Amino acid sequence: MDDRQAIKRIQNGDTEAFAILVERYHRNLLNFIYRLIGDESLVEDLGQEVFITIFRKLPEFDIDRGVPFAAWLFIAARNRCASHLRASGQRRFVDLDAIAELSSNEQSAEDALLARERHDALLKSLEILPEPFRATLLQSLEGNSVEEIALAQGLPPGTIKSRLFRAKERVGAILGKMRKGELRERI
Repeated sequence: MDDRQAIKRIQNGDTEAFAILVERYHRNLLNFIYRLIGDESLVEDLGQEVFITIFRKLPEFDIDRGVPFAAWLFIAARNRCASHLRASGQRRFVDLDAIAELSSNEQSAEDALLARERHDALLKSLEILPEPFRATLLQSLEGNSVEEIALAQGLPPGTIKSRLFRAKERVGAILGKMRKGELRERI
């Protein structure tokens, strides 16, 4: 039984199906928590708290949203670990690179989380990107050739190539500033 089937069963009242998810992710979750917290004595307790929180929130989980259950579970664990570190006065950095590899026949939680964050960052950078670069880059991302974009905008292909080059440079700069937390409204 895959995660989606187990979640549907749980959402339909079969609470025993949660044991399938716990069994599938328990070991990886505890390893993940240990890597973030570094305190073996807290790992089991935090893991249980995460599973209890997830169990309570499963009725709200939207299977069709496209977020794998594993990603949701590990995000909840990361957030719980960050809360614990804040409450205990520790300032240990909770890094996405610390996400443990998952054994799953679906995309790993790390891959799903990183892909989602990259996607969100790209959308944000496109919102910030000024015209005419945004329109030109969007047309390119839609699969239009330089010649098609030039024709649609009534400009020479060389101008479109230049705009695409500058748009990519600006998006790279925006993404770099996002990573560093230095994002301004316009770049």
